[in-house]
Amino acid sequence: MNTRNLKYFIGLIVIVFTIACSKSDDEEDTAVSFSSQIAPFFDNTCTACHYGGRQAPDLRAAYSYSQLIDGEFIVPGNASESLLIHQLETGHPEEGVVSQTQVNIIKVWINQGAQNN
Repeated sequence: MNTRNLKYFIGLIVIVFTIACSKSDDEEDTAVSFSSQIAPFFDNTCTACHYGGRQAPDLRAAYSYSQLIDGEFIVPGNASESLLIHQLETGHPEEGVVSQTQVNIIKVWINQGAQNN
């Protein structure tokens, strides 16, 4: 490979790397809404077991935010230290109804500070 081709190749690598990094940065910068993206998921997926004292936390839409925060199921700003993420990634619920895409959305929301927005 001559010098000119090497420069083009390195330039191409830099462009691809920049695009790949900027895409994940954009995804992290887009605010995840608790009220429209997180609470409805819990309400539709988790309330068969997590409601009204049956099993903590109560994940009905009206209660889920305070239950997650007050019960220390999440560490705002740190998804990797959050019990909720640990449980979702280690097979809870047992039926495996939680997609990795949904887990990733919850992680982004937690890493963004777990706002009640």
